[in-house]
Amino acid sequence: MEKVGKTKEVLEAVVLLSIFAIWIIFLYNFSPTEIVAFVGVENGYVLAMVLALIGGTSLIFPFPYHIVIFTLAAGGLNPFLLGLFAGTGIFIGDSTSYLIGYTGREIITGRVQKLFKKFYDWMIKKPKWVLLTSLYLYVSISPLPNDFLVIPLGFARYPYLRIALPLWLGSMTFNTILALAGFYGFEQILQFFG
Repeated sequence: MEKVGKTKEVLEAVVLLSIFAIWIIFLYNFSPTEIVAFVGVENGYVLAMVLALIGGTSLIFPFPYHIVIFTLAAGGLNPFLLGLFAGTGIFIGDSTSYLIGYTGREIITGRVQKLFKKFYDWMIKKPKWVLLTSLYLYVSISPLPNDFLVIPLGFARYPYLRIALPLWLGSMTFNTILALAGFYGFEQILQFFG
């Protein structure tokens, strides 16, 4: 059973590295402006939202959507609209992770259950604003999956409506920062490596 888990991890790493490599080769042959012209402006925002939604379900479908957001912004799409659309996609994906934690409470046992229980015990002792501010800050600045916080919150049955706003705002903030980096930083990266 352990060998199957290891094989799955290796396969996921190979798939992610392959996606990254294909995207790099794609960028080598086509500029971000050409990519946006091919996709279309309106379709670019929808593409950002759909790929971010897939990326937001990182527990189910790990997908590095960040490079697409960066590229679309470098191609001229509005970084604030990209942040809005991609942030909304991530928020919807993270909501599925919350649901997995919420409904998976009965199937999680052993060490993981004890870890989630410790998190829950810590969480209920803190003022609400501490958790909500921590959630916003983590989501808005960390490129790591939000599942690390969202699944335990679902497991602890923390009210979804309380975490929804900081989760959504944090997702939009992160993706806006990412898009701004693509919009203003792509040329500097090319000059550095050029």
